[in-house]
Amino acid sequence: MYKKITTITATVLLCLSGIAKAEEMNYWLPEDFKVYVGAEGSVVNWNAPGYEERVLPTVNKYQGSDGGYIACYSRNKEESIYSVGGDIYVMGQIRLQGKYIGRIFHPIGYEAQDISAAQEFKDLCNQTFPTAKGAGWAGGDTGGWFGI
Repeated sequence: MYKKITTITATVLLCLSGIAKAEEMNYWLPEDFKVYVGAEGSVVNWNAPGYEERVLPTVNKYQGSDGGYIACYSRNKEESIYSVGGDIYVMGQIRLQGKYIGRIFHPIGYEAQDISAAQEFKDLCNQTFPTAKGAGWAGGDTGGWFGI
């Protein structure tokens, strides 16, 4: 009987350990992250026929496992990587500490806030991507890269 209980306990511990690891995703992208832009403006992260390959500048500022990406936007079409519509363009992305809630990344301390108006992230985007011409801002809708 002791052997059977030990086996069951070990199995439960291994299962719980696996669940904990699965929830602890390490969202990480290379700094030369390739995206593919379609003629009609759609963007994917796999090589699709008829799509143009572009490098989305990616700055991995935060190295820990509890991180994700903010996207930096601008109205500057020149030197942008792709458009999200409405004269809004993606200039690049930055990895910070925080977590994804749904497909939206929330930097630590901003879990219940819209970061697009936060001056801290505007400054970070404008310093990191001068191509935004001082008029950049951030958003957290980057979970799509990870299938979220």
